[in-house]
Amino acid sequence: MGSVIQMAGTSAGGTETSLATIDVPADGFITGVEWGCRADFDTDNDFQTWQLTFGSTTNVGNDSRANISNVTLGGLTFTAGGSVIAGASKYTSLPDIPVSGGERLFLHSVAAAGVVGVALCCIHFSFEETRNLPRRR
Repeated sequence: MGSVIQMAGTSAGGTETSLATIDVPADGFITGVEWGCRADFDTDNDFQTWQLTFGSTTNVGNDSRANISNVTLGGLTFTAGGSVIAGASKYTSLPDIPVSGGERLFLHSVAAAGVVGVALCCIHFSFEETRNLPRRR
């Protein structure tokens, strides 16, 4: 049976971990991740990165083996006073990432100082298949 669980988070800039968490309800697979997010930028090179992971702390650098999906906004250069609200929507079909019932997923944010952002992350699951699943990460 397919199922979608939504996570929502708000950020105020800097590195913020575990803004939202869910427990996987049953053994199964993550089949896709859908993002809808926005951020308020008011200076050059503001940015916002959202990350869905198996880890309780963010790691947007190299070798983040706990990472499932991420989305980034930013890279703007202002030529006059004012601010910009940037947004993105993204869906990624995944190669059936196995999960165990009770396993926890985390939503993190890394942003330039003072960037206010909001994200909705919908995780698409399949709980109907009964392949061998790893018990722990």
